[in-house]
Amino acid sequence: MLVLHANEVVSAGRIFDELWDQCPPPSAKAQLHSIVFRLRRLLGRTRIGTARPGYVLRASPAELEVDLVRDDVEHARRVLAAGDVESGAAMLRSALKRWRGPVLPELRCAAHVAAGLEEFRMAVLEERVDADLLLGRDADLVAELTGLVAEHPLRERLRAQLMTALASSGRVADALDVYAAFRRTMVGELGVEPSNRLRALHSRILRGEVAAGW
Repeated sequence: MLVLHANEVVSAGRIFDELWDQCPPPSAKAQLHSIVFRLRRLLGRTRIGTARPGYVLRASPAELEVDLVRDDVEHARRVLAAGDVESGAAMLRSALKRWRGPVLPELRCAAHVAAGLEEFRMAVLEERVDADLLLGRDADLVAELTGLVAEHPLRERLRAQLMTALASSGRVADALDVYAAFRRTMVGELGVEPSNRLRALHSRILRGEVAAGW
């Protein structure tokens, strides 16, 4: 919890609730002191400070991998905006490799943080796919995007990218099938039509006017 909120004060009560599921034992305070003592021995006394109403883990941005990834992504975006698509795509690919799985799935307090990081990861992944589409890697992307669409069936940008990759690879009928399947899902499960942007992409594919970009 201290790592998730590095450089912020985390109250002792909040730590109690997480460690003991809102039912701390009478010895909770003593146990927490013992945990902090052991962490200080491991990390150094100045690393974990006492600050009312709890504790704070002190860390520099260079020590927090999330911040490092965000910096790498921002750098990649600047490179892409400058027109160097090849380098930008490679930088995004490198940043994505830092993800090793869900963020602390066993901690309830990490749920909202994990959800935000997963959304960030997916957005970066979609940006990398857009860059690869601009580089003409359509055929190579079809298998990856097919798997991603199956994993995230309601994520519209992935559908658009798969439709673009298929159509650009000469598989127009398959691209139209992807749209039709998505429309059935949206109407059947959510009662709404695909967005104007996706419908416009569908129309461009019908007219043979496919281009990368979303």
